[in-house]
Amino acid sequence: MMFRHKPYIEDDLSPTQTYPSTVNASHDESELARFVEYICAHGDCLHLRSQQRVPLPQPGKVVVLREGTLAIDAMPAKGKLQVLDFLLPHDVLSAATVLPAPGVSLRAITPASLVSLDPPPVNRTVPPHDYWTFLVMRCHTQLARANIHQLLTGRLETEQRVASFILALALRKLGKESRCVSVELPMSRTDIANYLVINCDTLSRTMMRFCDSGLIERESRHAIRVVDIDALKKKSPLASLLSAMFEKRTDRQEYGFGSHAEARTSAPADEDHSVAPLVLTVAGLRSPASNPHSSRGAS
Repeated sequence: MMFRHKPYIEDDLSPTQTYPSTVNASHDESELARFVEYICAHGDCLHLRSQQRVPLPQPGKVVVLREGTLAIDAMPAKGKLQVLDFLLPHDVLSAATVLPAPGVSLRAITPASLVSLDPPPVNRTVPPHDYWTFLVMRCHTQLARANIHQLLTGRLETEQRVASFILALALRKLGKESRCVSVELPMSRTDIANYLVINCDTLSRTMMRFCDSGLIERESRHAIRVVDIDALKKKSPLASLLSAMFEKRTDRQEYGFGSHAEARTSAPADEDHSVAPLVLTVAGLRSPASNPHSSRGAS
């Protein structure tokens, strides 16, 4: 995987200037997108055309998907392709997060942009706390997604698998108090069926039943509209798990900015601190008060 060094966005910041820390402010998705754009602007980029295949990143490299959709493909000994995961914008990838087995590669479902990131000791424009919080929480989300995929393919019936797959994508875009949402499906029918471990014809029949029952509407070849999200949830035994994992939240909630300090101030005095809750352990890498960059801004 060969990257060429070219910033995605041009700015007038010198190498010694620092992106303002995100740990003190209240955030929305636009702030997260701006943070990702900034760290991507200081990495090496690789543009992929649709269906282009590339090997996994080299050991020690961390790659973030800036835009587009990728598939992680495996080719077992029998030669039948298996889609292990679909990567979406802001997902991260390294040699340590994907099984480095023969036949495993990345494939661009759509035109895509990958960025190879430099760690904080090299890239001093981003506070290390924010950099590592972003990477760890993206890996946390992707690991949860992989575990959900195991439950989906190992325990659910066909209709439940398809409903869960659509629901997970819909919850990422669903606005507050909304019951309907448009969902892009850039993957081919074959790729989706492969990922769900079902037959292509079975997938088509299931989608048609969902359309006939008023759950979804087809907007285009690669997009559907979820008409009733509550009814779709009833089709998925994993609905509560998917809601907890993928429903749109503020950046502060999703990435745990400040959660460690809030937990410490609200905890009872007699609480046993020998074992911390998993979410706070992962998200609260460092309390904001101890972050030396928390009050620094771009000059």
